[in-house]
Amino acid sequence: MPTSAADHRHAAGRFHARSPVTAIPVRPLDTTTIRRVETPAQALAAVLSISNAAGLQPTTARPPATRAVSSLPANCIPVPVSQGIPGVLHGVAGLLRSPVTELFTDARNAWERHQGVRCAPPLGAGMRMLLQVGDAVSTLAEAAAVGSRGVFAMQEVASVLDLGADAMEHRPLDPDTVMQAVFGQAGLRLEAPGTGTGARNEHIDMSAGAPHPAIAQATAELRGGRVQVRFEDADHALSISDGRFQVRTDAGDVPVRWDTVIGRWARLAGEATPRTSRARADSSIRLFDHLAEQVHLQTPLDAVRLRLDLLGPDGILYYDDPATGAAGNAVCVDGQYYPATLEPGRDPGLGLRIGTLALEQRDGIYQLRGQEEAGAEPVGATRCRRSPGNACVPGQPQFSVGLSRILRQHHARALTADQARSRGIVADPARPGWHLSRNGGRLRHYVQFSGRYFRVRMRQLDAFTQRLSVYLPRASGAGRLSQWGRLAHRIADIRQSLPAHEHRFMTQAEFNVEYRGMPSLEAAQVYESAIQHNGGLRLSQLQRAAIRTYLLRRRSVDEFLQSGGVLPPVFTDAPRMVARINRGLARIPSHAGRVYTALAVDARQQAALEVGQTLYSDSFLVASGDRGRAVGAVARAGDGPQGASTLLTLDMRHHAHPTGLISLQDEAQVLIGNNVLFKVIATSPGELHLEELNPTRQAMGPLGAQSLRSVPLRGV
Repeated sequence: MPTSAADHRHAAGRFHARSPVTAIPVRPLDTTTIRRVETPAQALAAVLSISNAAGLQPTTARPPATRAVSSLPANCIPVPVSQGIPGVLHGVAGLLRSPVTELFTDARNAWERHQGVRCAPPLGAGMRMLLQVGDAVSTLAEAAAVGSRGVFAMQEVASVLDLGADAMEHRPLDPDTVMQAVFGQAGLRLEAPGTGTGARNEHIDMSAGAPHPAIAQATAELRGGRVQVRFEDADHALSISDGRFQVRTDAGDVPVRWDTVIGRWARLAGEATPRTSRARADSSIRLFDHLAEQVHLQTPLDAVRLRLDLLGPDGILYYDDPATGAAGNAVCVDGQYYPATLEPGRDPGLGLRIGTLALEQRDGIYQLRGQEEAGAEPVGATRCRRSPGNACVPGQPQFSVGLSRILRQHHARALTADQARSRGIVADPARPGWHLSRNGGRLRHYVQFSGRYFRVRMRQLDAFTQRLSVYLPRASGAGRLSQWGRLAHRIADIRQSLPAHEHRFMTQAEFNVEYRGMPSLEAAQVYESAIQHNGGLRLSQLQRAAIRTYLLRRRSVDEFLQSGGVLPPVFTDAPRMVARINRGLARIPSHAGRVYTALAVDARQQAALEVGQTLYSDSFLVASGDRGRAVGAVARAGDGPQGASTLLTLDMRHHAHPTGLISLQDEAQVLIGNNVLFKVIATSPGELHLEELNPTRQAMGPLGAQSLRSVPLRGV
């Protein structure tokens, strides 16, 4: 007779795909298996784990009598006799585990008994594979019907039924089955032998579609501004980038996670996909460089304990100070940890206070809380005028200069007064300046400008950004889509002034300057161009990494490009990096407007430049819509051996690609490709004004053009 549930299933010819019949190995004692005992089931699991590892007798039952099977062939599986209650329990357990295999085996055994066969040959490999496929399909159907928890409960019920059948037959209990049942009740799960649970360098699959296990009970000490963790038998510094943990090794940054089963940090399998394209290195939150410099002036944390398992999607950590007993929230910015206080924001985004800095999450990036959140009015704001003793009467809505210019360009294609009456457009009494229509059971919003009506819609650009956009009627001849997938009948994004009595409309860029503290209208326009297309960027991870790496350390690549590829590059992968950058820029929609940069130009070349000459740069150019950054870089550098510090004003058309949301260095940052042709518009000591040439001239290449001998200055 069989001596265990596994032997009984083998004797009955039941081959279970999920429970292969293998010898039960002796498991070494692993003290990290049970990290903490909180329930009686976990206590029983701990006792069983220790007793099995120590090689104790798994049962006190009397050893059963065994019958000789030497008379049977070696490859013969005995056909069981008519089943009693234990056999029925084993059969039900088999149906719960592997219904297809169990039904086929029961039918085969019944037929063999009817034919009087004492033993039958084992199933072939092909038949076992077909049965396993059938079991897998049935498991998928069960999961779709009852869910994953229901399938797990069925497996545990099958283990309990096998244990009960073994107990009824006075057979020793299967230690592996007992451990699986008890650990299942305790909320744990044992791995199958040979899966490498205790391996130190475990690779965990974090691909799309695979479940992402949560980090649990991971605490680390913050000493000297650094967090040291044990990884692969060595201490390494732990960093955070966009909600992911990384350890710094000699081979570079390695993405890791805390494994609750083995109780240590484990390596991720491959490069996990970032949560968003807006990531900042060594930071748990996303913010630009100018704000990070202000955060560095605040007092950082030190000698505290960090709860790494409580890292939320917004980059907020939890800390406690064992010396003072203080506790609270913390964020990581450029490798330093700072105490933070959560505050409700005006928008749905989260608000933070780091020291004296009040931050607000806008467009998925933390920025300074400006006049919009504080409720202050802009300088020079018009107020409602009224006579003494009379109420304030709202005036007519006003349109900003920039918005008026845009609406005048499309004025002829907007809805006329007769078209507005036919569509049921009426003034909104609750919002001066707004009009609405409820035709067809749908609420539509409009604004009126010079007797014409423009449709206004709410657009969700990405997971972080919403915009109010002005549209032309589709019947006016505007196509559905234009270049880069942009809606051709969308003409502007608008906002209304914050003071309720002003009734002023303006473009989103003007709103950013007036209420959000952006330095200039040109910088705000570059930022809005990046926001418009950020959700639709199709950059590969290699292209995105190449752009970030160049923006952080670009001198070696510039030297390689300026040498024409003749000199050996400092980095051997410079040619591949240049190719990836160019392919990435081709996928980033360009920005048409004025930008600025600072270069150290060869003094003799600049003195010989004349208006109308054609120039080009061998290397990439990093520019900004913020003129103050370029002016500051020129003032800090001064004239040196590399050349005369020069402020470049660039009027771009098709080759300025916004990269501020990729590098998070400057919200108005653009990257200009190499070998782009410019025409000299004006030149003076310390300043140079260039204009991008038309696409026809660009297609001819640098033939007849002069190379600009220059070195980029720091700070742009």
